[in-house]
This record gives sequence, structure tokens and C-alpha cells, in this order.
Amino acid sequence: MAAIDLEELTQGKVHNLSGRLRGIAARERFGLDGLDGSGDPVEIRIPDYIYAVTPSFIQGLLGPTLKSLHFDVKAFRDSYRFVAPAVVLEQLERGISAITTSRDIAEIR
Repeated sequence: MAAIDLEELTQGKVHNLSGRLRGIAARERFGLDGLDGSGDPVEIRIPDYIYAVTPSFIQGLLGPTLKSLHFDVKAFRDSYRFVAPAVVLEQLERGISAITTSRDIAEIR
């Protein structure tokens, strides 16, 4: 299982992950395009000091993955697991739901 630790991105200095462009930058930094095609599950760890992850960040980070899976949430859950505070897990769910119900799919690269 591949593991991504957002501690590497935040370094204890950031407590709120926001913005689609920042999500895209994180996706590139961690090589998610390559991990998506590997067939191995991916675990994303979000530090306990993170208190907010916005839907726009999640769209940038995970939108292309969901698009490649034809927005199949079950297939996504088979591929990605999250270790995060409960409040952040709820925010992730809202972000994933926003991606799969978006009317502007073209915005997801």
C-alpha cells in the first residue's frame, strides 16, 4: 500500500487545506496520477492538527482520480483510504460528494 502523509505538505504550519490549485499542486507533488494507475491502494494521512479541508482542495487533489473511475465512489473507496481526525473525514466525504455531483465536470482536469 502506498502512503501519502500530508505532514510533508503542511510541516505543522498549515491547519487549513484550501483551494483547488493547492489541491492540484499537492496531487502533482505526491504523484497521484502514477499511483492511480498502479493498482495498489493508497492511504492518505492527514495530521491531527488539520482542522479544515475544503471541497475545492479535495476537487484538485482527488477530482481526476474520481473522473478516471467514472465517478464510481465504491471503486474510489477500494483504492483510497484516509487516516484523519473525524471532523476532517466528514469534510472529505462532503468534498467527494461535491465532485461526484458536480454539474461542471469539465473543470476537473
